[in-house]
Amino acid sequence: MRTELVSPERAAILVADRGLGIAEEDLLHIFEPYFTTKRTGTGLGLAIAKNIVEALGGVVSARSRLGEGTEIRIDLPTSGPGARG
Repeated sequence: MRTELVSPERAAILVADRGLGIAEEDLLHIFEPYFTTKRTGTGLGLAIAKNIVEALGGVVSARSRLGEGTEIRIDLPTSGPGARG
């Protein structure tokens, strides 16, 4: 995990792994409620995380390649909860 100051108004949190990665067709749906490729689990974790980040005025995104891993990026305002100017 690493953080970086994108601008005086925004900061990013990057979380990456070197796991199996996510198939391109699945990557399009990972933030949708109830989407899962596993037998167990609810498929709600990333949907809830996206909702929280957006409520704070941020954006969450994902990049992934099969066999190379996944990176989740959370971009947030630096001043106060849900800062919108």
